[in-house]
Amino acid sequence: MFPISLRSKRAQLALRFFSYGVMTLATVLLTALAIFYAMGYRFDQSTLVFEQGGLVQFRSTPEGATVAVDGKVQDFQTPGRANLTAGVHTIVMQLNGYREWQRTVSLAPGQLLWLNYTRFVPNSVSTLPLKTFQTLASVSTSPDKRFMLFQPKADQPDFTLADISNEKKPTYTSFTIPDSKLTKTNGSYGTLKMVEWDLGSRYIIMHQQNGSDNQWLRVDTSKPDNTVNITNLFGLSIGDLHFAGNNANVMYATTGGVLRRLDIGASDASAALVPDVTQFTVYGDGTVAFIAKRQSDPNNADSVQQIVGLYANNKEVDAQTYPVDSALAIAYGQYDNHIYLAVHKGNGNVQILRDPAISSKETAEFASFNLAKPAQWLKMSNDGRMITAGYDDVITTYDLEIGKAYQSTLPFLGTSNVSPMNWLDDYYLWSDNGSRLHMVEFDGQNDREITTVAPGFDVTLSQNGNTLFSIGKNNDNGQYFLQASQLVK
Repeated sequence: MFPISLRSKRAQLALRFFSYGVMTLATVLLTALAIFYAMGYRFDQSTLVFEQGGLVQFRSTPEGATVAVDGKVQDFQTPGRANLTAGVHTIVMQLNGYREWQRTVSLAPGQLLWLNYTRFVPNSVSTLPLKTFQTLASVSTSPDKRFMLFQPKADQPDFTLADISNEKKPTYTSFTIPDSKLTKTNGSYGTLKMVEWDLGSRYIIMHQQNGSDNQWLRVDTSKPDNTVNITNLFGLSIGDLHFAGNNANVMYATTGGVLRRLDIGASDASAALVPDVTQFTVYGDGTVAFIAKRQSDPNNADSVQQIVGLYANNKEVDAQTYPVDSALAIAYGQYDNHIYLAVHKGNGNVQILRDPAISSKETAEFASFNLAKPAQWLKMSNDGRMITAGYDDVITTYDLEIGKAYQSTLPFLGTSNVSPMNWLDDYYLWSDNGSRLHMVEFDGQNDREITTVAPGFDVTLSQNGNTLFSIGKNNDNGQYFLQASQLVK
């Protein structure tokens, strides 16, 4: 053997390269392990293999809740996150003074699951009356949740506007629509109905039906004298009317089944945009989802069919055709840079079309879900992620984010005279069936009974989400009252 001197340049150079090699290899291994960890891979000691799990993000209102996964309490409070193995897990969140929240989730390998919508409800909800109404015909809440508009009598043009931005001390302003803007026959106004707020939460469309006379109004809730009689302005017989996006001067209307664009500022009505329209809904500044009924063959009266499509980018795009006798309903929204058009085909099947305005050809089905019976209502959440339909005491919701349908039976709905459930926020639905106010998550889990209500009136969260406003009724004297239920202690 030849002695090796560590002091020689060759030995020092070799040692240096060896050290660099070890450090490089260690860095590569540590980086690979970090990437594996970030991707959710964990070493399972029972199987002696790496398995990919998923990441769950937790958040709640109020915050500070403890989180238990499969019975094991985590070392954080909401908000927080945990890497979990793929598979089914039972999640329980608890917050002192509030009802326990629980759900079972299925986590796919590599999935990022957001449980960021947990809304705790106190064990005992405090509900206080705020303002009394001798009579009450209808209530409508503005899109920004700042205003509630109260109509005491359907046959009178008198209204009360409540500013609920201060949920503990709302302010109230009463106003009357001027007679000059209305039709009055033999001292009667007929009936007035609140239809829709503009997105700026200042103007509201109202419909007056007085005998055979049909009037549509745009009411300025801040300056009622500026009310515009749209029917008289354009001289058109309007069948339906909706705002178009952020410009409260622009609306879409049907006149004799023809879709038109109306511009109040310019006093201009467009030419026919889409003919033979039976239903339509407006999204954003210029997209209209519609159902039209027309003949596919002008020479064959028996060729009538129903067309579901969009008017977008100044053109009509027909997405799908259906038999003329199908009881269709549509819901339209946008989510994650795609547009979605949900169609209830009348037989319990809900068909979901994605990006139907891209092509003039018939749009292929993106997804679908089935109900055991025809749906009595079809709705889409405000953010466009959830599509929900229901009949009797059953609701079905399709989550576009994860491509999954959930069906649940809600006993509080009953099975007769069921009114549609409505979205409270992007994840919770509410119902006033049986004069009891319930809020429940999109898939029917975590049902929360809040308080007694007078059914048939609007319900809304305050702007900060801490208070739930609804309408109560004194059965002894028949009076109604605005009431506030505190959801945050």
